[in-house]
Amino acid sequence: MEPRKKDLLETWADWANLQPQSGPFILDADREVLLDRQANSVTYHSWCEASNAHDLCAPDDSRLHLGLLPEPFVGDIRNASIYILLLNPGVDPSAYFGEYEVTEFREALIVNLQQRSQRNPFIGLDPQFAWHGIFRWWQQKLAGVTQCLANERGLSIAEARSCLCSAIASIELFPYPSPSFRDGGGFLEIPSVKLARDFVLESEFILPRVERGEAIVIVMRKVDLWNLPDMPGVIKYDRKEARGAHLSPNSRGGKAILDHLRDRICPSCTAS
Repeated sequence: MEPRKKDLLETWADWANLQPQSGPFILDADREVLLDRQANSVTYHSWCEASNAHDLCAPDDSRLHLGLLPEPFVGDIRNASIYILLLNPGVDPSAYFGEYEVTEFREALIVNLQQRSQRNPFIGLDPQFAWHGIFRWWQQKLAGVTQCLANERGLSIAEARSCLCSAIASIELFPYPSPSFRDGGGFLEIPSVKLARDFVLESEFILPRVERGEAIVIVMRKVDLWNLPDMPGVIKYDRKEARGAHLSPNSRGGKAILDHLRDRICPSCTAS
């Protein structure tokens, strides 16, 4: 009998448990391809090294930043009910400061990789990290949805945000961060990309629950590569929508999030 293949969660939890002390941070299965294309990557080993680099996050920087922990997913990917599918994590200087200078933030990233329980499983909306680029990006994307949810349920913004933290998970097709992504030749063929796609298509956590009306999927980037079926509960952004990647209440994704949450009680956001 063939051994059971590990899924996205199990593989990345194993990797995170290694607690590596120094980059490049690469999944073993991806190592040969990524290290073969080192001209397309950079590895800074500290905030000091990154902040003193003459070209950190320059406008044309599309290199993979392998001194930062990968982010294959954010949120509770077992129990989320709103899955947002993206391309790859972004990078700005706050990423290096956070990982190398703020112990609580690095620990939150490792806790996320290991899928251990935490107060706000979706750290992209955790206000204790409001100084970090991950919070600024998601806060901007979901500010309108948060306000609508607060208004409809009589919640504070903090309570509505906490509700979203419990419901949302994002999954990146390509887990390694870059300021802007360009396929450096075979990047989208690496094993971790297949792992992410297979997890979305084959795991018990996503499509079976979408079929039962328990979850939704919003594909914001690289719709063709995610290869999801056309079915109720799967929202695929077209090329124009993907450019803006909006999740405002008037966007298809934002409307789907609000519709999905209207009939559900979130224990973490019950109004007092």
